[in-house]
Order: sequence, then C-alpha cells, then structure tokens
Amino acid sequence: MHGLIAVIISYFIGGFLTAGVISSIKRVDLSKKGSGNLGATNTLRVFGPFAATLVLLGDIAKGVLGVWVGLRLGGREVAALCGLAVIIGHNWPLFFGFQGGKGIATTLGAMILLVPKAIMVVIPLWVLVVLLTRYVSLASLLAAVALPVATYFFYPGQKLVLLFAAGSALLAIYRHQENIRRLLAGKEHKIQYPHRTGGEEE
Repeated sequence: MHGLIAVIISYFIGGFLTAGVISSIKRVDLSKKGSGNLGATNTLRVFGPFAATLVLLGDIAKGVLGVWVGLRLGGREVAALCGLAVIIGHNWPLFFGFQGGKGIATTLGAMILLVPKAIMVVIPLWVLVVLLTRYVSLASLLAAVALPVATYFFYPGQKLVLLFAAGSALLAIYRHQENIRRLLAGKEHKIQYPHRTGGEEE
C-alpha cells in the first residue's frame, strides 16, 4: 500500500509544472508560444535564460523529490516506479489538461538518486551533441537511448531500476515524435540564442 501511495504522490509531484507557473505569472500562455511545450527549452525561447533556468531547476528537483518519496516509503524498487511516475506526471499533468513537457530534466532529477553513475555517460553525451549540432532534441534522444545501456552496465541485476531507465527512454522517444520527423526531414530548428524567439525543437 505504501508503494502505491508513493507512486501516486510522485505523479502529482511531476504534475506541478514550473513552466506553467511562470507562464501564469507572466500572463503569457506558453502552450501557444514557440513549440507549445511546457519545458525549459521553450521557456528559454519565449521568456529568456533566467526563467528557463528556474524551469530547469524546478523540473530536476521534481525528479529528485519523486524518487526520494519512493525511497522513504518503499525502498529502491518502489523508488524506480516513482521515477517513472514523476516523469509521466510531468509529461501528462492532470491539472494542466494533460499537456506538459517532455520529461528530460525530470528524468535527470530521478537519475540523481536512482542511477547517479549513469549520469557520467548521459550528461557528457548530451552536452557534446548540443555543442556539435545545436539540436537539443537530438541530444535528448541520444541521451535517452544511452540511459538504459549505461544503467545495464552500472547497475546489473536491478530489474526495476533497469525498467525505470528503459521506460524513461521510451517516454522520451514518444514525446519527441514530432522532433524525430523534423530531424529526418531536415526541418528541425536548432537551439536559439536567448534574444531570439520561435522555433519548435523542444
């Protein structure tokens, strides 16, 4: 029972959208600006680096908190399920009409407590791809694919933790379907400088 409660709590933690709060404060509907995504990259395009940093930190913190709840109420295996729940809550938040972000920063937050060793692979890969291509979406997709691979090697035999890694990768790929289509068509927008707006990659 405690495990189920932890998973439900984690979902609602994920559903607290920092970007949605900032959007409300600024009285600008972020879902109708840029890519329409309620995440850090679209916040950067529309509101600038300070607001984007707040969103990024908030989304990471949600992932950490969701997993922490699982650890406290049920242990590591429950925490792995809570990691997925907090990402799902971020992607499809109940109180924002099930229209959320793409879960990359929240996944990173969950990784901090669940699979910290995998971060040594995922973050450098993400940064390298962004620097070389300026495609945030491509970097996020490659990092997502690398996560279950790194988890398999760093945390062998931990089946639910591997389930978290594989599940979060599949969620990231699913949420980036439009980005994948644009990448394949050569129409994906590259990350833009703070003074520019528009674009659709994240």
